[in-house]
Amino acid sequence: MTTIVVFASSLFITSAFVSIKAVELKYGKKNIILRIVGKFDSKCDHCVSSLKFKGLQLIQSIRYIFLVKIKEVCKDLFRRAEEKVMNEYKKRQDVVMGKKDITSKGSVSFYLKKITEDKCNGEKGKIEDIL
Repeated sequence: MTTIVVFASSLFITSAFVSIKAVELKYGKKNIILRIVGKFDSKCDHCVSSLKFKGLQLIQSIRYIFLVKIKEVCKDLFRRAEEKVMNEYKKRQDVVMGKKDITSKGSVSFYLKKITEDKCNGEKGKIEDIL
């Protein structure tokens, strides 16, 4: 059913345009329908050319993003990953070599605090009591 409706409507429109063109050729001037279609013709040309220009701009923008920006983003991500790996390696190496992070309010931090207090008082930095 849909095929019959589409075929009938397209046949009607095509026959209408053919008959309008026959009248135009017979009398040598355009009728009102062809004048309206002719006005749309120049506007359609302008619309198509502007759409073509916008499409080319879009293609250039996408090319720029893919060829330039993605390269920079990948380099940045690679650099960050490399820094993370190096930091993790240094932390593990410090633990293996005997260096550890000093926690706040721990025994080691208390020991270092006492040494710095003694150094500020003019002593050598010992925390042992003199008997």
